Amino acid sequence: MSTSDSFAKRYQSVLVPVIFEPWARELVARVGPRPGDHVLDLACGTGAVTREVAKQTPDVAKIVAADHSSGMLGVARSQSQGLSGDVDWIEADAANLPFSENRFDLAYCQQALQFFPDRPKALSELRRVLKPKAPVAFCVQRELAVNPLLKAQAEALDAHVGKAAADAVRAICSLPDREDLRALFENAGFEGVQIESVTLMLSHPDVQAFTRGALGGMHTGDKLSGLGNDQIERAIEAFVAGLDPFVQNGAMLFPHTSHVVVATA
Repeated sequence: MSTSDSFAKRYQSVLVPVIFEPWARELVARVGPRPGDHVLDLACGTGAVTREVAKQTPDVAKIVAADHSSGMLGVARSQSQGLSGDVDWIEADAANLPFSENRFDLAYCQQALQFFPDRPKALSELRRVLKPKAPVAFCVQRELAVNPLLKAQAEALDAHVGKAAADAVRAICSLPDREDLRALFENAGFEGVQIESVTLMLSHPDVQAFTRGALGGMHTGDKLSGLGNDQIERAIEAFVAGLDPFVQNGAMLFPHTSHVVVATA
């Protein structure tokens, strides 16, 4: 198994049920697909939004789930067997989408825009493949100060692993400004751009299990390879300590805050 495949499996098992499934439900609740729609799940990861769309609207015409990572797509396929509806899993660069113009009725993008190397190009490409007036729904992580899980993780990594590892967490929060977001969408030609700060209360029954899995996940797992067990354990202990205000009887309940962007092509 490749390193990217193992990280993708850990991402799915640890992070998706706690973070990405709740945000998928939030996005689909805000902009719901209709029967017969062609839906794009951009930067789909392991397919949380795709599965939510298929669950809520099984009679969409097609869902296309696109991601640049073959490892993520492999896990997405394995998690999505038996889905109702027609789903295509496509390996693709968000800034160079392999789709014709005016193809999709609706698009979602969950916690990915901040990672795109060329955000303006990716949004222009997205608008190109959408039908006129087609809606989009994005969520984009806000800053560390309002996201205690990520703040605790970054501080633990700074103290016990190194700046490069902590920077991988800070990158998750690298597009926190509402007006920067608005400018990106409007400059790409999107209309009616609405941006709302949304906080979901998320939970996990075992803070120790979650923090251990999260430190070994997609953004930081490679930074821990080669470290001694003692060093990793100190990082985990610091991560747990940083979450102490949100832990009771070993279970965690914490706020997770993002901007939700809704607009039309």
